[in-house]
Amino acid sequence: MEYFIGVDGGASKTAAIVVDESGHIHGRGLAGGSNHLRVGIEEATRNIERAVNIALVEAGIAIRNVEYAYCGVAGSDHPAHRQRVIDSLKIFFPRGNFIVDTDARIALTGAVGFGAGVVVIAGTGSVAFGRNEGNGEARAGGWGPTLGDEGSGFWIAREGLSAIVRAHDGRGFATKMTDLLCDDYDMCSPEELPRFVYATTTHADDIARYGKLVIEAAQAGDDIARDILARGGSELAECVLAVARKLHLTDVAFPVAYVGGAFHAGELLLNPMRLRLQRDAPGASLVAPLKPPVEGAAMMAMKAAEKPRAGRA
Repeated sequence: MEYFIGVDGGASKTAAIVVDESGHIHGRGLAGGSNHLRVGIEEATRNIERAVNIALVEAGIAIRNVEYAYCGVAGSDHPAHRQRVIDSLKIFFPRGNFIVDTDARIALTGAVGFGAGVVVIAGTGSVAFGRNEGNGEARAGGWGPTLGDEGSGFWIAREGLSAIVRAHDGRGFATKMTDLLCDDYDMCSPEELPRFVYATTTHADDIARYGKLVIEAAQAGDDIARDILARGGSELAECVLAVARKLHLTDVAFPVAYVGGAFHAGELLLNPMRLRLQRDAPGASLVAPLKPPVEGAAMMAMKAAEKPRAGRA
């Protein structure tokens, strides 16, 4: 029996699975984040290896029994960044039977298969990635929290925390998010926020966790929180439309799958996206992903193994 490994390496966690040639999952592993731009190359490598090893132990096989591995890793979009990750994993995969790729591509494959479509990812960061029937690919977004990531968990949280301090100053309307900050996070004065937000130990994914208070307030009917999610949904739709225009999809039917923690907001985020897409890409249909990104990575490992590689018998 042949075995394959799929890896989904994100900013806050790394997932790995071992599958056989029929796609049946034999083992799963989970470890910390593996975006080397966030955690450093040593920790990123260690977390990928840890997740894979956990999956291998559960599957009851050794790394030498693996036919091919496909690692979709955040922060690997640029060739130089991708090469750093490849070099760091060569000892772990001594046969060279692995590929390092962007996490957006494995998310797309898991979400819609190998056909045409777009995946919009809104976790800590945000990006849209798509493919057309001619296998052309395009992306938009993914510029990180300083330059972009609109509609992401980080962006939603930042907008929520900003609304809280604006209300505290008297520059904005009162919001339920202030009470939730006290009840859920034990910060009963907005003046406590800078100490947390600007601490050297605080990272984008730490701030992104505060997106939950925006969602909770919006679900309770808070207009300020609802507006944040509406704007976030519109921004994510703009990313999808940018990809669709590059791939000439705006006049055809195509699926738009959504992946990531920000979508726990449900229709509060999805409906504004849907309304914006209907205007410029009426054939776009928002759909839940067929499979998670880590299974998309395993699918791509199986496909990669079909092509001859240097040194392969």
